[in-house]
Amino acid sequence: MDERKPGFGGGRYQDIRLEDLQHSFLGMIDVAEREGYSLSFNSVIQLTRQHLTVQDFISGEAATIERFREPVYKTLTALLGIYGPEQFIRMSAERTFYHLIFMGMGVNESLPRLLKVKGFDYHSFKRVDYETFKERTGGRNRLNTYEKLMTSYLAFEEAMGSCSSESVLPESYQTPVNPPVGRHAPIGKRQFTLLERKFLQKWYDELDDTFTVEELREKFGRDERYVRLVLQASEQKGLLAHDEHVVKKIRRTFEEFLVWDGLPEKEFMRMRFQGLKSVNEISEQRGISRQRISTRLNTAVGLVPLTHIDETNAHLKLFTQFSLSEDAFVEIFDMHRGVYRLLSAKLKRGERHISEIYDNLEPEQQSRFERHFSLFLYDGELVPVNKKNIFEHVLRIHASTTPLHIGEVKRHYEQFIAEHIPSELATSLLTDEMTLKGVGERSEFVINSYGHGLRFHDPKVFTGERVERLLRLLQLEPGVYNTRYIFQLDPELMEELNCQDPSELHNIIKTRISHPHVTMGRMPELAIGVSDKLTWVRHLIREHAPIPLEEFLDMLSRRFGLHIPSMRSLVQTTMLEHLSPDNILIASFPTITDEETEWLRTILAEDIYTFDQLLDLHKDVPDLYDRFLNKWVLSRVGYTISGGFIVKSEYGSGEAYFRDVIKSKDLYRIQDIPAAKTQSYFKVLKDLETELEIFRADDDHYMNIGRLEKGGFSKSMIRAEIEGIVETARHLDTEYFTFPMLQEVLDSELVDLGMENVFYERLIRLHPDVNFIPSGGGDIFYFSREKRMLGHFYLAHLHESEGTDVHVFERGLEERYGMTFNSVKIIDSIRDRGGFFSPETEKVYRDKSIFLDDLY
Repeated sequence: MDERKPGFGGGRYQDIRLEDLQHSFLGMIDVAEREGYSLSFNSVIQLTRQHLTVQDFISGEAATIERFREPVYKTLTALLGIYGPEQFIRMSAERTFYHLIFMGMGVNESLPRLLKVKGFDYHSFKRVDYETFKERTGGRNRLNTYEKLMTSYLAFEEAMGSCSSESVLPESYQTPVNPPVGRHAPIGKRQFTLLERKFLQKWYDELDDTFTVEELREKFGRDERYVRLVLQASEQKGLLAHDEHVVKKIRRTFEEFLVWDGLPEKEFMRMRFQGLKSVNEISEQRGISRQRISTRLNTAVGLVPLTHIDETNAHLKLFTQFSLSEDAFVEIFDMHRGVYRLLSAKLKRGERHISEIYDNLEPEQQSRFERHFSLFLYDGELVPVNKKNIFEHVLRIHASTTPLHIGEVKRHYEQFIAEHIPSELATSLLTDEMTLKGVGERSEFVINSYGHGLRFHDPKVFTGERVERLLRLLQLEPGVYNTRYIFQLDPELMEELNCQDPSELHNIIKTRISHPHVTMGRMPELAIGVSDKLTWVRHLIREHAPIPLEEFLDMLSRRFGLHIPSMRSLVQTTMLEHLSPDNILIASFPTITDEETEWLRTILAEDIYTFDQLLDLHKDVPDLYDRFLNKWVLSRVGYTISGGFIVKSEYGSGEAYFRDVIKSKDLYRIQDIPAAKTQSYFKVLKDLETELEIFRADDDHYMNIGRLEKGGFSKSMIRAEIEGIVETARHLDTEYFTFPMLQEVLDSELVDLGMENVFYERLIRLHPDVNFIPSGGGDIFYFSREKRMLGHFYLAHLHESEGTDVHVFERGLEERYGMTFNSVKIIDSIRDRGGFFSPETEKVYRDKSIFLDDLY
């Protein structure tokens, strides 16, 4: 880290001058909380970085006040009203423990809150010794925290020296004295005409509906006589009314404007903007050159302020922002075409695409917008009116959670068209159930559910990590499976994928998953590693015979989830040669030569294999599965089949192999073999962690309990340590917590070992009251059994009514939770949970409506 420059903060705050803190709002953070208002440390940081001071706020200058965000401005205004200017300034300048954060020496935002709760005072803190600090904070070992605070405190005091914390009222409170006015020069007619034209062409529209004579005088930059003469002339024309100090604009409707006595070039203006004639048509009709007509019209338009007319005043901002055609303007706003042409004569049309104007419109205008462009609102976005978009929209509204039969979907589809789509388009959109079902099959937002139901399904749930977990579920022993069996393997994953039943899982695997050994069968079956169901059943008969039929069927149900009655029918109708009169399944075993046995022995060099692994390695042996990969043949070379693995007979099963290998090593490195990418492998790791047999040491290794026992830690002691860590977390008074946050306050021998954070995070995961959200920087914990994602965490920290700069948001989370975050992933996670990100402002919002309120 770079050495801190004298007079500047440290760490993240090297850009902040310490002397600027004397004029900041740090002292008001605790005052605001005491009075029931919200003023965060991050808000004060932003104000300081913008060089906005207490004096700036007290001055009340409009240009400066606009730089304060509305919630912050409201809080400060309320506090100013409670305490008055002098007290407000004094309290703002008070030094607090928040000042120590700027030294970049380890003090974070949670420590000032802790000290406040424990009753410490900044000015007397230098007289607090460690024993007093320890006693008042609960009697735990907090030497590191105390030293961090005291070192920062002394460094800050030394850096600031004896700078006074007092301030004075800003000079803006003194009433300015106008300079004396000398003798006036005479006013020429040309000079007056130029000033009047400038007023009507520019300043009239720039000023508010009510303004002061003084405001206008500042624009003129001349003595008041000019101002009074221009105002008098405009009042005579009916453009405004004024007294000695205040001026108020007069407004007319467009219709009134066209019959107004003060309308310049009445005939030409009415022909152009009421009769909608072109310059050429006026020229031909009046017998005057086109150039002269154009000049006289331009002069007349220049003398008509747009804010004088109701219709042009209401639409001039939208006109200058968006690229509006005349037809669109007239239909959306239900306006006379002359209004658009008058705006066009005076203003340059905006460049933003017309689609962006929608959120600025009133409900009736939005309806006309949709009708004009044949669009409708779908999930907050405007989309073209077509069968696919309407079909998806109807499902999103009516079948996001409960599937609907296609007949019910069709009824809602037709009802939507009748209520929202213009009649001229409706006929072409009406269709039958079969066509609608075909539309659904081509949509990535539609999923088929149990009983021929249809449901809306957002593909955003298919993240890379979840797809990888689903592929891991499919690494099973070769066979034909009922998808109900796979569905039940990982209920948590099914919930994350918004997969409600096995039928939906069947469709997800069919449309979303690419696996070389998975073949989709008729609902609800799929085949893994086998090409023919009958051949596979015969393979199993050879493997298990002799075996009673009912016992065999029960095994098929348990291992593959297959339906017993249908499998009984299959065996009894197609495999009578294997069924004895007393319902015992019998089979002849495959024979292999000595040479084939030796070949099989040479290819099995490892302790454990998956079926997929061997099938991929030996694609040149087409009968490998049927002739070699069965228990009878494998037993001849010292292997067996169990739980989807081909494993050495001495282990008996894949799980037994994993447990034996993992527990045999003091420091076990996570394997990178096909068998170690299966659900069984991860289950063994999880079980051993739960049993406190192994502990995650870093990203690649697990530590055996033996190592900790040598250090004096038994399983019962470790469980007690976990309970103590979690109990400490309960007293943090925060919805979410991380291990780095706990390190500030923990007094634990286990923590004193100094292991990597992942070691302690995996222990906290074991507590039954704690749930967690994995992130790139570490685990985020919370007390609830409700499953939450990163998006929930981020949304909980966003302001309820305003946006936050994503980089400021990222830094704030890092400072609070002591771990790293990624702004790109923050944006993606917030969007996934219904939040909104504006690329233009780089701000994140809880939802789009807050963004629109903030923008407009």
